[in-house]
Amino acid sequence: MVVVKSDILSYFKKPIHHRLFGMNKTWRGFVVMPLATWPGVVLVQYLEGLLDLTTPLFRSQPSWFVALILGLAYCLAELPNSFLKRRLGIKEGQTSERMKGFFIVLDQADSVFGCLLAYHLLFGLSVKVFLATVIFGTAVHLFFNVLLYSLKVRKNPF
Repeated sequence: MVVVKSDILSYFKKPIHHRLFGMNKTWRGFVVMPLATWPGVVLVQYLEGLLDLTTPLFRSQPSWFVALILGLAYCLAELPNSFLKRRLGIKEGQTSERMKGFFIVLDQADSVFGCLLAYHLLFGLSVKVFLATVIFGTAVHLFFNVLLYSLKVRKNPF
């Protein structure tokens, strides 16, 4: 959100496909998300080293590779939701009044699901861990959206 609000890397602020996904899904997300994910991956790899895990997950792959995959998965997973909303006539950045609860949850769960799918492909997750993390990750995503809204970084909480 800081990148969007500050208009950083505006050169990449070109819609991927206006008619299919709307104006808000731009190439900038595909550049920024892997870069923004990288510090978190490095931190987790460091923590794995400190904990001396017998089977470290993140240290099994280079940090740049994990960040690239997770950042791209995040962006790709948002596209079907945007496509659906454009087909239903819902404007960019808006939530449908007709199925508001469904779209609020879907708006948060899509990227969580995409990242977890990438985690599963990279590291293998059990179905139980996958589903629990989708639920928990979606709740965390909702929390941070409300927090960013209260800090006036986001225009709306959902």
